[in-house]
Amino acid sequence: MTGLRALFLLVPLCIAAQSSAAPQRQQPRPEIFTDLLKCRTIPVDAERLACFDRQVGAMDAAAQRDEVVVLDKGELNKTRKTLFGFSFPKLPFLGGGDDKEEAPEQEGITHIQTVIASVRSLGYGKWQIGLEDGAQWITTEAMTARDPKVGQTIELKRAAMGSFMGKVDGGRAVRMKRIS
Repeated sequence: MTGLRALFLLVPLCIAAQSSAAPQRQQPRPEIFTDLLKCRTIPVDAERLACFDRQVGAMDAAAQRDEVVVLDKGELNKTRKTLFGFSFPKLPFLGGGDDKEEAPEQEGITHIQTVIASVRSLGYGKWQIGLEDGAQWITTEAMTARDPKVGQTIELKRAAMGSFMGKVDGGRAVRMKRIS
């Protein structure tokens, strides 16, 4: 019986040791970027400068052909906001896909607040609501208090199990779904 007890203690220890020894996954970098970084290792100044000039030229040409895109943090957050409400695979550059704990500002957008640009009644108290950025949402349950109107503010939040809740001008929240 003591051998079985030792086995139950040994298995979790082995799993813990194996997971702590596992290397951290890092997003693979494009070859054109790693080639640029390799230029730093060249000891001769003239050769290093020529390498940088060559690699920066190649990177610029790739960017002009839309093969490489460089985003700063502000542009990345703007992109996250425009994609709010869509289901995508967890992509590291959009704030997902890593198993490690992330800072709260990198966990992705949890809510947005914007202005209603268009409304269309779908009947039975349901609405299609267009936002300033062109996104289209529909209510999946009836809005009973008041009808949404162009120019009102709407707040959309992530809810349980991949759903979304929307509040028009601070009213009662209703379930919503992004359609485009």
